[in-house]
Amino acid sequence: ILDGTIPEDKREHYLHIVSDETKRLSRLVRSMLDISQLQKEGGIPEEKKMHFDLEECAGQVLITFEKKINDKHLNVNVDMPEHPVYTMANPDYITQVIYNLLENATKFAREGSTLYLGVTTIDGKARVTVRNEGDTIPAEELPLLFERFHKSDKSRSEDKDGYGLGLYIVKTILEQHKEKISVTSEDGVTAFSFSLATE
Repeated sequence: ILDGTIPEDKREHYLHIVSDETKRLSRLVRSMLDISQLQKEGGIPEEKKMHFDLEECAGQVLITFEKKINDKHLNVNVDMPEHPVYTMANPDYITQVIYNLLENATKFAREGSTLYLGVTTIDGKARVTVRNEGDTIPAEELPLLFERFHKSDKSRSEDKDGYGLGLYIVKTILEQHKEKISVTSEDGVTAFSFSLATE
C-alpha cells in the first residue's frame, strides 16, 4: 500500500485485512501473557475472586454472539434456573471461559442446528454446559483438544482466526480455580461442561 502497488479503490479492503491480522496477532500475544501470568501465580488469589451470579454472566456472554448465531440461523436453547446461581471466582476469567466455549460451539455448529447453554446446580456445584450439533469429534482426539496449539483437521482447514489456544486457555483458567472441564462428542452432538463451587 505504501509503495503504491495497490490501486486506490482496493486500499480500504487491504487495510481491513492488515487491521484484522494485527488484531489477531495482538490477541494471540495477550492470551499467551495471560496464561503465563496465571501459571506463575499457581492459582487465583482470593483477592481476585468475587461473589457473582454465574447465570447472569453466562447470559450476558451469550448475547454477544447474537449476530453470529443469526448468521448461521441457529436455534438457541437456554436452560437455567429461575433463581440466581452464585459462585466465588474471578468473573473476568470465567467470562473468558464461557466466551471461548460459545465461540467454538457457534463456529462449528451445523447451520440451522441448535446451540445449547445450560446452568444447573448439583451437590453444591454449579455446572455450565455448552453444546452444539455438528461433526462428531473422534474419541481419540478429545483428550488433545485442550493442549496448547492443538487444532483438529477441520479447525485447521476452516478456522483461519486462531492458533488452537481457546480450549487451552479454558483448561488453564479452570485449573487455577481448582476445577476441571469435560467433553463428550457422540452422534454429531458435542458438549463441554465445567463446574464451580456455589456460594
